[in-house]
Amino acid sequence: MHRLLIPPVLWLILLLAMVGLSAVAPVATLFEAPAEIPGWIAIAAGLALQGIAAGQFVKARTNLHAFRDPDKLITDGVFSFSRNPMYLGFTLTLVGAALLLNTVSALIGPLVFFAVANLWYIPREERIADKLFGEPYRAYRARVRRWL
Repeated sequence: MHRLLIPPVLWLILLLAMVGLSAVAPVATLFEAPAEIPGWIAIAAGLALQGIAAGQFVKARTNLHAFRDPDKLITDGVFSFSRNPMYLGFTLTLVGAALLLNTVSALIGPLVFFAVANLWYIPREERIADKLFGEPYRAYRARVRRWL
């Protein structure tokens, strides 16, 4: 079951839940009017971050599947300022969607994704990276923050 809940699947489930909750149970609005410009900027930044990070995985010829062991440690490019630019990108796109939906109930998406990534995906990946790459990974972890 846990292998089915890969980050893109969780992201899609949460995005659909955000849209559904905003339509059925909007609770309250966040702003007087939807924050369209910041929303689209967050979505664009998130997608760009994901695309750049995925491109680095492809260029390094390593897998980007969350539940497969990595065979290379990538520490340059976007990985030089965030150890998890893919998760940051997913989170940013959900924040952008929440801003566009403009309801308090839509905030559940980015909050849940952040929590799952921070408490499940990332710790699992960090344990594996520490085991596989040892000291080079520990030095990278000491130098670069988990999110930003």
